[in-house]
Amino acid sequence: MMKKFVSAVMLLSLLISMFPSIVGAAVAPKLYLNGTLLQSAAEPRIVGSSTLVPIRTVTEGLGFDVAWEKPHVTISNGETNMVLTIGNKNAVVNDRVVPLDAPAIITSGSTMVPLRFVSEQFGVSVYWDKTTRSVYLNKPIPDAPPAETPDSGNGGESPAISSASLNSIEYNGLGSIYLSFEGDFKDLKTEVLHNPERVVIDLPYMKFNAESFTPGFTDANSAAKLGEIMIDSHPTLKKIRYSYYSDKPDTVRVVLDLLAPTNVQTAKEDQSIRIDVLEQTGPAPVVPPPQPKVYKVVLDAGHGGKDPGALAVNGRREKEYNLAITLKVKALLDNEPRIKAYLTRSDDTFVELDDRVAFANNLGADLFLSFHANKATSATVSGAETYYYRGDSIAFANVIHKHLIAGTGFRDRGVRQADFRVIKYTTMPAVLLEAGYLSNSGDTATLFSAAKQSKIAAEIVAGIKAYLKLS
Repeated sequence: MMKKFVSAVMLLSLLISMFPSIVGAAVAPKLYLNGTLLQSAAEPRIVGSSTLVPIRTVTEGLGFDVAWEKPHVTISNGETNMVLTIGNKNAVVNDRVVPLDAPAIITSGSTMVPLRFVSEQFGVSVYWDKTTRSVYLNKPIPDAPPAETPDSGNGGESPAISSASLNSIEYNGLGSIYLSFEGDFKDLKTEVLHNPERVVIDLPYMKFNAESFTPGFTDANSAAKLGEIMIDSHPTLKKIRYSYYSDKPDTVRVVLDLLAPTNVQTAKEDQSIRIDVLEQTGPAPVVPPPQPKVYKVVLDAGHGGKDPGALAVNGRREKEYNLAITLKVKALLDNEPRIKAYLTRSDDTFVELDDRVAFANNLGADLFLSFHANKATSATVSGAETYYYRGDSIAFANVIHKHLIAGTGFRDRGVRQADFRVIKYTTMPAVLLEAGYLSNSGDTATLFSAAKQSKIAAEIVAGIKAYLKLS
């Protein structure tokens, strides 16, 4: 079992090395396995509310089997079989379809997968501490079997040790924590950990009393369930966390989260354990203030190269307008400190639709905009439309469309739903803008006017900032 634990440590250490930079954050979260900080030159990557890590590093470190048949990757440990598909928000676990908060992606040559989902499917619990920006992974570590004792008339068998029952965890408001229990258990184990500061107290041969605690805490499948008590009356103690930690033997874990190094003493009394949180012994760590998020926005100039798009009444091509307006929006966004703009094409080249989708998804973009112009059989048709596909794009489409109409001055032809590939298969809020009709002379003159393009670009940027609540 200890070999498996060492493998788990190696696996998760490798996992960490796969973490790309966090979107818009200067300080990456730290990753701990059973209280040990895992070091890596690379940083974890957070996409939305999910932490992504490189799959092969994680799985190989834990000794799992990995098989690739693009775009599918299969992970197995002999008991659990998981199939992930790049860009797909569903996984298949033991022939059962399970939804993901974030899909697997490929970036910088690494396949990145959601840490919590993969860990918990393979028996590793995950706890996110928002205050310290830390991810705690817990894999039960069975104690070594008790040493055999000489034969004392019982056939050479070691006496069985029954588990104690933890009845309550109470803080008295003055720095002392009382753990009331029934029965007998082995001596508690205490470990002081740093970065962040905390004290870990393990109580071997103890379980939670099912009548006092939520049922989920009282069985071996509850390692992922954590309880906590927030503290606001102590100089350094900010939180008490507790969980059912292991069933080999039954072990309850109590963690004291501290603001600074602090003297902590424990005493075993009659059916009670007293934990005294005493004086501060060192300075509080300096935590840099969180940096504001920088949003990734992908700008997609429709068509290009061998695909010219619609022919305008003035003889010019749609791809020209699409690129011109995209570059103007990019230039304006480059002046926005909270927005980083990316282009699917920056010149007259052709990019496959699926490659545009993959670019945005692999980047972990926050928004996607595709720029186009329309055409009709009648020269009298005029106006601008904004298209979306998924429900999570409606709000973005409504905001951008309002600004598109303001920028063009065209007839409002509304926000519409359509299954254009680039807005259907991207995984972030995505819209496709049909700015006007190239079959209409008035729309065409506006769209190919440099001054009008600048006005449209300014409105698009204003729409992006309004949606992101940056204006």
